Amino acid sequence: MCNSVLLYVSNCLLYLGQVAIVNENLFSTFCRYLSGPSQTGTLLGVSVCEFWVLVSSAVIGCGEPEPMLNGGVTFISGSQKQHLSVIQYHCNEPFYSLPEGHNGNFTCSSDGKWKDRLNSSLIPQCIPVCGRPTVNLPGFGRILGGKPAPAGSFPWQVLLIVNGRGGGIVIGDCWIMTAAHVLDQYHWWFLRVYVGHNHVENLIQSPPLEVTSPHIHPEYNNVGDVNYDHDIAMIHLKHPITFNAHIMPLCLPAKDDKYPTGRNGLASGFGLKELDMATNNLMYVPLPVVNQTICRNSIDVVKKEKNLSLTDNIFCAGNSEGGKDSCMGDSGGAYILKEGDYFRAAGIISWGINCGEPGTYGVYTCVANYVDWIKRTKSQKQVRNILTYNYYGCVCVFCCFVHVLWLCAFQQ
Repeated sequence: MCNSVLLYVSNCLLYLGQVAIVNENLFSTFCRYLSGPSQTGTLLGVSVCEFWVLVSSAVIGCGEPEPMLNGGVTFISGSQKQHLSVIQYHCNEPFYSLPEGHNGNFTCSSDGKWKDRLNSSLIPQCIPVCGRPTVNLPGFGRILGGKPAPAGSFPWQVLLIVNGRGGGIVIGDCWIMTAAHVLDQYHWWFLRVYVGHNHVENLIQSPPLEVTSPHIHPEYNNVGDVNYDHDIAMIHLKHPITFNAHIMPLCLPAKDDKYPTGRNGLASGFGLKELDMATNNLMYVPLPVVNQTICRNSIDVVKKEKNLSLTDNIFCAGNSEGGKDSCMGDSGGAYILKEGDYFRAAGIISWGINCGEPGTYGVYTCVANYVDWIKRTKSQKQVRNILTYNYYGCVCVFCCFVHVLWLCAFQQ
């Protein structure tokens, strides 16, 4: 009986590898039986269990691991691509990371697939790291009369060209955030989006990012430049950005996050500096958050003259003595605050009164009030892309089906 069992199993292993895989549980039972205290089954001078491990490793292979976007894979142990071999996926750090709780390890299983510890064959997606530039800011300067930003210190900074300069913020591999008023007066076909450099000349000599659609907040309605409420917009890019030391997304704040008075943040941009001169270098400035009542009082005169609309969707930042401020051409750029090791987009540069004059402050769109809208816009665009793909896919299949029917009818 034992000899016939051994013959059956060895034939399965040597000539019918897939059958052996299907009958693995059955063979394990035989293996336990033959290796028990009553019998010592051997095959080719080794125990049946040892023989099973050796041969199964030879007949079961998982093939080349699936490549990982913005990452790679390393063989950790075992014979490459064979049963029980272990591989580990890794992301291109420090710009991408694995999902929390995933160690990236996959083992070649008996069904010929690479699987993780949860028995899933789906490889994880590398998640972009936000708000952690690889270059530390050496000191604080001023956009108006300030220091140039070191290369890589504001990797989320975007230069927008549309009838003049504007700013923007990278918040995802296919998304730019900016101020609505930067986009609302001109067709987006004329929009040019540049990233990856701190010098304007280098930026405009590089190819602009292709845009598929702008998304201006639906409640933005700035007729006559008197209502900057909901001054926020998003730009969807045709191709995803690959992040590196010079291009990195900025983190979003928590929903309804509050910014305490006096807290110091940073504003950056390619806008005007002293003597109304446009800068060729990215500049940045430290600016404290201003008390909301002081903010409102500072623009009361202008508010009465122009009937400006002020809501809790804005906040002010700046110094009462003046001299430090964002200015024309900076609009759409970020006002950032640091939370632990990460920078977050607290505000979007929106508008102001006479850049840097004493008693006046820059006005910023409060991003925390729009986190839900930002996430909803992203998800709706993703759904529309899927629906569009499925629609054209269905049309393509239908056309092919009709073409086949026509060919069949013609041949008859």
